[in-house]
Amino acid sequence: MLSVVKSSLTILLIALLFGYLGGISSQFFQPRPIRTEHIQAQHSTDASDSHDAHYETNDMISRISQLQQKIDKLEIRLNEIRQNQLDVLATAEHMTKGSTPTSQQRGRPSPPSRAKLIDAGIDPNVADDILRRINQQYYRRLELQNLIQRGISPGTQQYREELRELNRNIISLRSELGDDRFDKYLFVSGQNNRMKVASVINGSPAESSGFQEGDAILSYDNKEILNLSDMRKATLTGEIGQFATVGILRDGMPMSLTVPRGTLGLQLEAMQLDPASYQ
Repeated sequence: MLSVVKSSLTILLIALLFGYLGGISSQFFQPRPIRTEHIQAQHSTDASDSHDAHYETNDMISRISQLQQKIDKLEIRLNEIRQNQLDVLATAEHMTKGSTPTSQQRGRPSPPSRAKLIDAGIDPNVADDILRRINQQYYRRLELQNLIQRGISPGTQQYREELRELNRNIISLRSELGDDRFDKYLFVSGQNNRMKVASVINGSPAESSGFQEGDAILSYDNKEILNLSDMRKATLTGEIGQFATVGILRDGMPMSLTVPRGTLGLQLEAMQLDPASYQ
């Protein structure tokens, strides 16, 4: 009987032991509950970040578009400034002399005239072709500027590239006619076609080279000088220390002066000169 009780106690103790161990193991190995509120918060944060990133991307695209429009407007304005370059240069030139320039003195280029081209010895058919191409290019440039300012997509970039190409290859009477015939055209149409020495700065290379007031500038290094821009470009060519030949007309007589390259020290003013007087 005692053995049976001991056996029963042993079995009971073993059962209790396994029950205790099972309780401990359930505490360690029981799956942790999923915190749905954390997942929802994380999802909300991710959605917010995604929205912010999308907003920032759209904002950047908008800023880039606005910047491109400003660049386009600046390019158009720059083209307008280039077209009026002679006007600005001649106006500054006369302001230096203290006089008020007239529209003709400002050097503002007149619209190409078919009649004046023919008077200058240009074949009528050639004159018509030149004027047609100049007018077509001028209209296309205005049209492209308008399209760019409107911001019409998707061709805006294409319009800008075409406008830049047109500006690099502007059809001008001078490039079409050549310097000699263009010189004659300017004169017969009543426009300035030469630069005259208004004064010589004391102690300057121009004084040492023999320039005198009233000298008409004909050429610089064998290149015709028809306006102030030509003269400024000419003095920027070559190396300082080298010399060039300047052709002038003094009292109706063609002459040549040797000048050092660089700044001469002349004050110039625009004038009209009959090409036949020195050719």
